[in-house]
Amino acid sequence: MANTKDCYQYTDSGLKNVWLVNGFTKKQTPYGEAVGIDNLDGLHKVIATTIINKRASLTGDELRFLRIELDLSQKAFAEYFGKTDQSAANWEKSDHPPKDVDYLVRHIYRQTMEKSAVYTDEVDRLHQLDEADYNDWLISFQELNGEWGKAAKSC
Repeated sequence: MANTKDCYQYTDSGLKNVWLVNGFTKKQTPYGEAVGIDNLDGLHKVIATTIINKRASLTGDELRFLRIELDLSQKAFAEYFGKTDQSAANWEKSDHPPKDVDYLVRHIYRQTMEKSAVYTDEVDRLHQLDEADYNDWLISFQELNGEWGKAAKSC
């Protein structure tokens, strides 16, 4: 491992344990030292992938990092679990968020990054159904030639 003196602690991620060996440039500005990161999107992707593949439980900071990478507000994130934004805030302050949240956020991130967001699509669909007018749910069925199906006209 490189000497941490030669490395850069990347705290802009919201994580305290991310150190860069290279891929960054330091320069002095009139406001102090500035650091430029090469391929920031790639860095965030590898951080997230490392987080979702680790054996240990997620920390609140890691949960927040993944939520932000998913481009979700606390409110939108909490809705995936049927909870309030206050719940999400509490999870992010926690040393160890609830195990179901831990597992599902890993699953959601993996599916989203692999462009097969089956779970998130289903949750979004269910939220839309919850908001639909009850009359939209009065569905008529008909039997035709021994097979049941949705009726062309409603009762």
